Amino acid sequence: MAPDLRIIAKKLVILPVEKAQKIYEKVRESIKKAVQAPEQPSLVNDDLTRKIWPELKDVALELICAKKLGRSILLRFHGDADGICGAFAITNIVSCKAYQQNSAIYGIRDALRDIGTVGQENRPLVMLLDFGSSDACLEALELLRAAGIQHIIVDHHPPGLKMEKIAAVNPFKFAPNASKYTAGYLACEAAIACGMDKDEALALAKTACAGDKSSILEVGPVEKERALVLDFLAAHISFGNNLEFYKKVMSNAELFRSIAQQARESIEEAAQKATRGMKKTTVGGKLEIATFPLEKIAKVGEWPPSSKITTHIYEKISNEQPEKPVLCIGYTDRSLIIRLNDSAAELGLSANELAERLKKTMPDFVEGGGGHVRAGAIRVRTGFAKEVLAELVRTISTISD
Repeated sequence: MAPDLRIIAKKLVILPVEKAQKIYEKVRESIKKAVQAPEQPSLVNDDLTRKIWPELKDVALELICAKKLGRSILLRFHGDADGICGAFAITNIVSCKAYQQNSAIYGIRDALRDIGTVGQENRPLVMLLDFGSSDACLEALELLRAAGIQHIIVDHHPPGLKMEKIAAVNPFKFAPNASKYTAGYLACEAAIACGMDKDEALALAKTACAGDKSSILEVGPVEKERALVLDFLAAHISFGNNLEFYKKVMSNAELFRSIAQQARESIEEAAQKATRGMKKTTVGGKLEIATFPLEKIAKVGEWPPSSKITTHIYEKISNEQPEKPVLCIGYTDRSLIIRLNDSAAELGLSANELAERLKKTMPDFVEGGGGHVRAGAIRVRTGFAKEVLAELVRTISTISD
């Protein structure tokens, strides 16, 4: 029988808050100095990743310190393939309470819930992955600070005007139109710096890139199918801690194939219905604009979402004429989904900038919007989608002429 080993403290000293904080910071800095983190990223090594690497490496060091100091970590990841793959990587190296977040906004309700969940635990840390950079998140982040909770944000969406207050790790700090450096990929780079196996992290990073149509890593049919299945699962399970369930599905070959087939077939069926109402317009003799209604095809909270249908149609048109500038707009009674290829972007078009422009020119009709260069969305007041669509097409024509 093993001996009963115990540590008996002969003396307990409770330090004043300020002195305890100074000692804590000294220990934290000592841990950071002792860690031998890579001096450059491991998966992609170009000018932008080298610029962002110091900030990303600091995220890795913060996670290592949190692990060694027994801090309570709460991870919120966006509910798509990119966010899920990033969450797989982070939870591979640290123990977290992980929750799926389908909204792109970290709101006051989210902050209050997180304060209630980890606010009383040991030096809590909240990490937001694949969302959190917009100005709309600022009030909620201020609540975390007021509660004494540190936060880390790793995101690749266009940031708000108050990024210096939000302090996110975001490639847009270093270059415009940098959304292809996805949050899932960035999380995998940080995880490798924390000791994660490089090959495992690379597989996750490729799937993350496949999910967000990023070109920074070469992806094939395997990664595209994995991303499709994760997106399908995330659309049906919109909240909670689902990472273990996702892992089980991905490791069950028969279930994985069945879900992949269902996901593909449902998108194809919806796309065929949408193309029956499609209208095409050529602008300036170069750009082809395709618009199609989705209000009776895509239903809120159901698969396939309007974004997947629009992307499928866009890819089909682009593949048929790869050299031609193409821009697709799928619209419901509440939103406009924008997709465009590199050739269209070379004409000066950006889905995110188009959304921002319409928010300013049609404030009574447009409630919000944003995105990346090649993909974005505009949220409109019910009943005004066609008016906003007409203005969007007119704006596109003006820019591309």
